[in-house]
Amino acid sequence: MNIIQQHLDHGGGHNLPETIVVHSMGEQINDRGKIYSAVDWLEFLKLSAHALITPSGDVIRCRHDEEGAWHARGYNKNSLGVEFLVEGVHDYGTFLEKIKTDYVTTAQYASGVELIKNWMNHHDIESVKRHSDVSPGRKVDPGSGFRWTEFLHNFDD
Repeated sequence: MNIIQQHLDHGGGHNLPETIVVHSMGEQINDRGKIYSAVDWLEFLKLSAHALITPSGDVIRCRHDEEGAWHARGYNKNSLGVEFLVEGVHDYGTFLEKIKTDYVTTAQYASGVELIKNWMNHHDIESVKRHSDVSPGRKVDPGSGFRWTEFLHNFDD
């Protein structure tokens, strides 16, 4: 697992992780014709996550585990947030369509499992949730194309 450090400033307070929240977002975002990288988009929105996983399997670490990250309303000071980046350039509409398909690459999946296992062991975490689980009706990611049940089996004892 290749780790790239790219700290995001937005977030706050001390984080005591009890759960992990899995998200997805576009690898690149098209906002009215301007293209942003995922990191730049989070910075633009004044949001953050602890890690982003690229389609190539690289892990971009954006916040330290003990730092709060602004990734899931109500979970920003007691969770670790990870974004699985959806390959390509997306506006919100194309993103919503893409996450209905099997979009997670083999390398991305392997890095995500390794990262989350490390977090679970290091912080004694037992709970892994989807963004849609913690914000029902408001958020749909990581989407039906994310093999969630299969993914969770990687963390069974």
